Amino acid sequence: MKRNIIILSVLSFLFSAVLMYLFAEILYKERISVQIKSAQESIVSGIELIAPEIKASLTKVDDISLLYSIEKLSKIKSVQESFIIDSDLNILIHDNSEKWNKKYDQDFYRELVKIKEVAVRNIDSYTMVYSLPLNETSSLCVKFSLQSIYDSLKLWKIKLYVYGFIVSLLFAFAVYYLSKFLFLRPFNKAKKYLSVNNTTKKTIYYDIVKMALSYSGNADENDENSLLKLKNFMNVLCKSYLSYSDEIFVVLDSNARLIYCSDDNNVVLDEKTVGEHIVKLTRNSEILKSVSTLLENPSDVINIDISAYKINLTPVKDEQDDFVGIIISGNTRKDTF
Repeated sequence: MKRNIIILSVLSFLFSAVLMYLFAEILYKERISVQIKSAQESIVSGIELIAPEIKASLTKVDDISLLYSIEKLSKIKSVQESFIIDSDLNILIHDNSEKWNKKYDQDFYRELVKIKEVAVRNIDSYTMVYSLPLNETSSLCVKFSLQSIYDSLKLWKIKLYVYGFIVSLLFAFAVYYLSKFLFLRPFNKAKKYLSVNNTTKKTIYYDIVKMALSYSGNADENDENSLLKLKNFMNVLCKSYLSYSDEIFVVLDSNARLIYCSDDNNVVLDEKTVGEHIVKLTRNSEILKSVSTLLENPSDVINIDISAYKINLTPVKDEQDDFVGIIISGNTRKDTF
């Protein structure tokens, strides 16, 4: 049972961890989409405020105003570079003066001059370029990066994973302790009540307990037929360990509690209350000492003499060689006749 609860807890952790991972991914994608869109709109809006100034300065051939406007573009947050390029791939003006009046024949610039309308295009996962035709031969191009947004949200995403892991762990612990309280605790109580170490396996010990509980509660002590059935059943059940004795036959569980007793002359037991410990049922020191020895080391049969009786204490083991109880049997000694 405990093993099943542990497996259930592990599965609960894995299930909740997967759910938390999916939740974190969905939340991250939604948030990054919103922030990217907002940042892009903000940058494009800032560029479009300055673009008319650049167009007017280019028309008037006002280099100072044109340079000033390009400089203003470069100061917009996340903008990497801004320039004006003509159809021959010549940079007319750039926010970096070292790139003025130079021709760039790369594919990136070739694609830019082909655009004849306002457009925002992705260069890679983080970088975009805004293109605005100023006249028939020239275009304003502004390249900007949104990598800072991705970087800031990566840390936020890691925090989500950590919180998800903690929630999954707490959920698994809750499942474990609730299962113990709701299932394992009642199961252990039932097992303790039955005095059975493993009631799911059909061992000899399990059958002894099952039989003793059913017959001891229903059999009438004055009904010789019922008691005879009980004795015969016990005899068949335990024939692997010893021969049944009509005179004395006592069965104890692994905790030395009484399961069944047939001791008419009270040789072994003074009282015969099923479920009571051997200590409460007899004052015979030899019996108590022998039972104690078998509880500590249930290996060999112990033989003792009590008055005119020869008594055998036999440890009982199940198919897995686990100690499950003690059978006390005895007959009148032959040498007393």
